[in-house]
Amino acid sequence: MTRFLYVLLALPFLGWTFLDPVAKKNEEGNVLFEKGEYEAALRRYLEAQQEARSRPELHFNAGDALYKQGKYAEALQEMGRATEGTPPDMSAAAHYNLGNALFRQEKFQEAVGAYKKSLELKPDDIDAKINLELALEKLDQQNQNQDQQDQSQNQDQDQQDQQDQQDQNQQNQQDQQDQGGQDEQDQQNQQQGQQPDPREMTPEEAARILNAMKAREEESQKRRKLKLRGRRYDGNAW
Repeated sequence: MTRFLYVLLALPFLGWTFLDPVAKKNEEGNVLFEKGEYEAALRRYLEAQQEARSRPELHFNAGDALYKQGKYAEALQEMGRATEGTPPDMSAAAHYNLGNALFRQEKFQEAVGAYKKSLELKPDDIDAKINLELALEKLDQQNQNQDQQDQSQNQDQDQQDQQDQQDQNQQNQQDQQDQGGQDEQDQQNQQQGQQPDPREMTPEEAARILNAMKAREEESQKRRKLKLRGRRYDGNAW
């Protein structure tokens, strides 16, 4: 529930018959507000502000019209201008409305502060006390939800860290296995004296390599025969 101020800025010495332009536009805004025509009422209040920006009542009423349209952020700006340098009753009502707009935006911490300020100015305001209790309940629930969300995020992060570590360990093991296999293959290639694939050479190069390999093999066979012959038992040695 918002509080609305009906402001008539009539010139006292002229009576109520002749209103000044500011009071006239403000009154027109009040009539439109009562009809539920909040956008049109807001236009009247803003027009009145053009001629009397220093009147907090006009900001209060404009904030009410904005609140009714669900424009809570803009309503906060207008209501804020009606909280300072104003009579206690108006300031209390403005803080109350600030609390409502903040509550609508789920800014419960700020809403609690606004309701408390309203009660400081008007301690017997039952509505402000009820709204303060509701805002405190919402704030407590909001904090609990945030704690649960933080805890869940921490658990998710821990699980992700563990999974990343497992993946890294597996990758390290795979790298070691791959490196061991490559080292073994390199060793085998070195022992076998692996030659380039003849298919990647010209016929002349391949022929030369094959002839060289054949010659080495023949020489190797001769050496093996010589060694074996030298180890034979020769009875004449007695």
